[in-house]
Amino acid sequence: MTRRYVVIGNGIAGQTCAEELRKADTEASVVMIAAERHPLYNRVALPRYLRGQVRREKVLMRTVEDYARQNLEIHFETWATEIDARGKVVHTNRGQEFPYDALLIATGGRPKPPPWPGSDEVSACLGFQTLDDTDAILEKADACERVLVMGGSFIGYELAEGVSFRKKSKLTWIMRGPWFLRYVLDEEGGRLCRQLGEAQDVQFLVSDEVERFGRTNGRFTARTVNGHTVDFDLLTYGVGLDYYTEPTRDTGIELNKGIVTDSKLRTSAPDVYAAGDIAVFYDLMVERHNQMGTWDNAEAHGKVAARNMAGASEDFFDVPTYTTTMFGSTLAVMGVTPDVQPDLESVRTFSFEEKFYRKLFFKDDRLVGAIMIGPPKGRKKLIEIMRSRQVIERPKEELLDPTNLK
Repeated sequence: MTRRYVVIGNGIAGQTCAEELRKADTEASVVMIAAERHPLYNRVALPRYLRGQVRREKVLMRTVEDYARQNLEIHFETWATEIDARGKVVHTNRGQEFPYDALLIATGGRPKPPPWPGSDEVSACLGFQTLDDTDAILEKADACERVLVMGGSFIGYELAEGVSFRKKSKLTWIMRGPWFLRYVLDEEGGRLCRQLGEAQDVQFLVSDEVERFGRTNGRFTARTVNGHTVDFDLLTYGVGLDYYTEPTRDTGIELNKGIVTDSKLRTSAPDVYAAGDIAVFYDLMVERHNQMGTWDNAEAHGKVAARNMAGASEDFFDVPTYTTTMFGSTLAVMGVTPDVQPDLESVRTFSFEEKFYRKLFFKDDRLVGAIMIGPPKGRKKLIEIMRSRQVIERPKEELLDPTNLK
């Protein structure tokens, strides 16, 4: 009998899973449910698109014809409303019913709404999650005098870096913490980020937050707790995601912000798997449940989920990585960092004059994570050490020098 697979979500986790399932079984039914109107596009490329370094057509990774060629049945602008885990059927907002033998949930998340008082009165307010978001930011930011960015996360940084790089409008970046990525970087790392940003004319307001929004002479204003007033024309922000778990209600699937899985990406419901940002998976690297929002982690999830949906029993183990520009320099993050695994041991080195910073994280004398600002020399070797899970017996500080990694 022909196997029936349903994949909810056509980000890189869902797309990879569907294509791997098709490679493994040319006869199987593979149905994809996609909330957006676009075929797969490269979310990692959105910051480069925002900076103007890559054309829009280069962001797109698939065409509608690609799905037809691979015999993947995809339904755009459609979302799952209910999963009947007993009957093994997915229901959609369009009244469709898709039976499955194995199901992947790779729905990711949507930006949390702005939490600041009065932000609902700021008509020019945009998150940064999708291709459509990026198009809207480009249109508005290039035409206005000042952009306000709020949030000290990766999203806040990518917005600040992207808009300032274009040099079309002035930019103010407000964050609640004392520096960018306060749970990962320490004071010196945050200071270097600020040094690089101010060299690109970014105005930083740190350890501060907006108390209220208003309008003055036709422009928006933000008044902060510390008494600053910022006039602006466009508000962009990044304050985290709400994960799309609504279809799992009444299924018995365990939730903890996202969807909890074991190391094989299986949920607590039979033949239901989760992958990508939404998966709170048992991470063998740190021997606890973990949630990762990186592209390569989601892609690797998609491959393992596909194999297990087709009958394998494979554990997921990988080292997630994230690399981007940083105000003319480079930011690279690998493995596990203190925001998801507190109390890691660490060593670091930095130079404000030479504009570099690197910090390594250890658990039980194993290298589990790293963050670098500046040339990412030795990055691949550090990832190899993390994957090997070897106990570090030499002084850990030696790993900070790339010449010691050869």
